[in-house]
Amino acid sequence: MKHIRQQSILLLATLMVLAASNVGRAQTGAVPLFTERLAPGAIGQLQNIKGRGIPGYVQPVKLVLPEGTTIAPVVDGNFTEDMPAPQTFGCLIGAVYRFRISQIPLQPGAELFPTVEVIDRTYPPAGLELQYPIPIHITQEELQFALDGKFVTRVVYLENPRTAIPNRYQPSFQPWFEVEAGQDPIVTADVLGRPVAILRLGSRRPTADDLPGEFTYQSPPIQLFGNVPEPPEGGVQVPMGPAPTDAAAMQARRAMMPQYAVPPTAGQPYPYAVPHTNMPPQAMYPSQR
Repeated sequence: MKHIRQQSILLLATLMVLAASNVGRAQTGAVPLFTERLAPGAIGQLQNIKGRGIPGYVQPVKLVLPEGTTIAPVVDGNFTEDMPAPQTFGCLIGAVYRFRISQIPLQPGAELFPTVEVIDRTYPPAGLELQYPIPIHITQEELQFALDGKFVTRVVYLENPRTAIPNRYQPSFQPWFEVEAGQDPIVTADVLGRPVAILRLGSRRPTADDLPGEFTYQSPPIQLFGNVPEPPEGGVQVPMGPAPTDAAAMQARRAMMPQYAVPPTAGQPYPYAVPHTNMPPQAMYPSQR
């Protein structure tokens, strides 16, 4: 009886080891932290918790829509008057902003209410933040998808400079591609570069059953910059430093002595003058190598 029980214990232990090894083989890699399943606003708040030094920074965001479309942000809990697109807004990192899109071409009377979540900032030249906002383009096809009851997620990311395609893009067109079925657009953008904004566009509309501030995400602070013109062709030339006012000022004000030369104060007694030598500093102070 004791021998049979010992065999049962060994068999059970063997099964447990095999089960643990099968579970280990099933783990294909690290679980991504930022996914599409997170609620709007969660990714941006996690970015602030990580201590990237961006809480309170106002990031310019430019919404570009088809010609003739109007857009209205939420200010103090209410939608503003409709403004012709494109429009540039100042948004906080981690906040979710609700917008109203109307005057959609070929869809009279239709309205959509997308959200924009800014999850990271850009680093344009100082003083040119409005010239280089985060561009978010919404196409006519995407608007039609939302009107048909579909849900569109557009993730805007900055390309990795080491793997970016060396191609010049038109300012009026934002390159995009569609991820395959079953893939997460946020995870894909995180692999290709640095995600900075997420657009969520669906067919949800405000209802009387919504709690106060629920549909507008508590109406976070927003700045209205209007229709900021595009940057000049070829970009902006930013100097690396102040230009010298006088070329003569860049010249040496005293005669340069050759390296290891005897200084003119060598004839004075020590300690009024340092001991002169033609030895290099490495030989004089071997401990300072």
